[in-house]
Amino acid sequence: MAGPLYARYIPEKVAAKATTTAPPAEAPRAQQPAPSARPATKEKRERERPKKRKRDKNDESEEEEAPKKHKSVLSKFEKSKRVADAVREEPEQAAETIEEEQPELHDLVPLPQPDPVPEPDYKPTFSALPPWLAYPITVTSRATTPFSTLPIDAKLVSHLSQKGYTDAFAVQSAVLPLLLPGPKHHVGDICVSAATGSGKTLAYVLPMVESMRQRVVTKLQGLVVVPTRELVAQAREIAELCAVGTGLKIGTAVGNHSFVSEQEMLVKKGRRYDPEKYKTLQARAKERILYGVAEQDTYLDDAVDMLPGHVPEYESKVDILICTPGRLVEHIQSTTGFSLDDVRWLVIDEADRLLDQSFQEWVGVIMAALQAEKPYEKMSARDQVLSKMWYPPERRAVRKVILSATMTRDLSKLDTLKLRRPKLVVVEDAGESLGQEANPQDGPAATSGATFELPPTLKEWAIPVGDGADKPLYLLRLLQTRILHEKVPKARVRPDTSIVSGSEDDDEDSSSVSTKSSSDVSDTSASPSSAASSSSDSEANSSTSESETDSSSPARPLKASTSQAAHPTNAGVLIFTSTTESATRLSRLLAYLHPPYTPQVALLTKSSATSAGRKTLQRFRAGHLRILIATDRASRGLDIPELAHIVNYDIPRSVTSYVHRVGRTARAGRAGEAWTLFTDVEGRWFWNAIARGEEIKRGGRKVERVKIVPDERREEYEEALGRLKGDVEGAGR
Repeated sequence: MAGPLYARYIPEKVAAKATTTAPPAEAPRAQQPAPSARPATKEKRERERPKKRKRDKNDESEEEEAPKKHKSVLSKFEKSKRVADAVREEPEQAAETIEEEQPELHDLVPLPQPDPVPEPDYKPTFSALPPWLAYPITVTSRATTPFSTLPIDAKLVSHLSQKGYTDAFAVQSAVLPLLLPGPKHHVGDICVSAATGSGKTLAYVLPMVESMRQRVVTKLQGLVVVPTRELVAQAREIAELCAVGTGLKIGTAVGNHSFVSEQEMLVKKGRRYDPEKYKTLQARAKERILYGVAEQDTYLDDAVDMLPGHVPEYESKVDILICTPGRLVEHIQSTTGFSLDDVRWLVIDEADRLLDQSFQEWVGVIMAALQAEKPYEKMSARDQVLSKMWYPPERRAVRKVILSATMTRDLSKLDTLKLRRPKLVVVEDAGESLGQEANPQDGPAATSGATFELPPTLKEWAIPVGDGADKPLYLLRLLQTRILHEKVPKARVRPDTSIVSGSEDDDEDSSSVSTKSSSDVSDTSASPSSAASSSSDSEANSSTSESETDSSSPARPLKASTSQAAHPTNAGVLIFTSTTESATRLSRLLAYLHPPYTPQVALLTKSSATSAGRKTLQRFRAGHLRILIATDRASRGLDIPELAHIVNYDIPRSVTSYVHRVGRTARAGRAGEAWTLFTDVEGRWFWNAIARGEEIKRGGRKVERVKIVPDERREEYEEALGRLKGDVEGAGR
């Protein structure tokens, strides 16, 4: 048979080798079954099935050696089982056995570890605040500048010196060069954060008056917005002081007069000859009558009463307007002829309070009025020509000055004021500021958060009053011994009724009456109500330590303030309460407990009439009243010259409220004292948020804790409460 067809292509040597190594010849295909064929019988299938290997002796030996492999495991299991049984039957003997079986360890010491690598303090190189807020201009609270060195009119300097103003205070030294013409003049807006009583009002009134000194026509160019009527009166006094001899007219709008009379005081109605516009107005008036339009249009009413060919024209009667925001919005919306088209100065004092509260959406209304375009009739000749040539109107620049003792860092609130190239000026204590502008390369400034600066001449005291049931007796003792300096009858005084004081860093005797360290207290941002559940135990322990100290060591008299500042001459005291009801109740109790106080106590609350409140303040300033009980209404910007003492009868609701309360004393460099009565429930929040909080800067000074033994006139106190209850029930009927 011939070879395969491909054999002819294989070389001869390869073919020969393949032939010699070929496997044995296979059986013919015909004798092999087909691959797909199945075995025909059962016997054939069994022959093809693999057979099982029989077990031999070697397999049995391997099974016997299997447990030997796990001998160590089994021995441990049996040992642990014996120990468990022994412990169950005889615990003491089993313990000794276990100790004997355990091997002794020798020379085992911890492995040497490398010293931990100290991590450097984290100093962020970024800030979430814009640069003007993160890096403000800081100035020490003791910096002064003579008014004669500032670019101020010589007559005004002479007038200020006659009134006792020879040197500018710290806030004035920093702000006046930025607002007055000169090398440090800033073309933009200014935000000021300074303690109460530091002279912020004069800092913005003086440059405003200087810029209007050369004015020819009376126009509303300065607008001052403050939150309360008392601040309006105070700002007007300073403005009239600076405007002497200039002819500037100062106006106010606070709602103490009728709205129509205020309109007449602010806007002067005149007439102007304009025949064409006269015809247009007469036609509009006839259509209004014909179609019966019910809407009132004061402008058309005035036009009908004009002489033929004349139209009404309105002029401002004031150059500077000092007002509250609600009344200002009413005049913008309802007073014909009143506009802010000529305003060049916008001052917002106590900005934090005004921005927190929405007085008829005053921010949006004022900003819209300031940005509104002037009508063609009020444009200057130059602007009228440019408008006819389709040139866009020139943008009016309004200088904004924002001031507060607790300046907010909330960008969402500050953005509503639409500030232009702003700068922040912060007045700090001499021990905490270098009086220089912060360096951005040193990281965010410490003032990037909300911080409040207290006057450097302020002395603060805190008095625990237990559960507060006898708080009026504590107050009475404080008034008699430390504030009004009255002689207390000896029959009513115990031998240990002296006042014991101590700060946190005093000697061993006073340390026992101080509060716990800040590390023992958490949640410093909590309010007094939220801290109530956890403060009772802390203050109870403090009270116990106080009693032990008083019984074991002699009482030390309270040290007087050693400040070098001028001492106030007003011997009165301003007492703050949380509500009007609390103020009324306290005034009655003081009169019942101590009848000589009856003609010397007065109230200044939110419900007081304006005229009555003004008379009360005048009597208190003159010294005819010695005790003035007020709510937080009096804590904002109220200026009481030479007031020596402040008492927080009810603890303030926030840190901001505390700062404004104590700011009524220690003003203009004079010394002052602030006293706070706190209960066991309020103690933790007061010491952590106010006394040791990071928001308030005191220049190294601390709040001193004081213990006062209350007056022992329990019977008279119970009788006074009964009389007060009768008065309340009688008033209810």
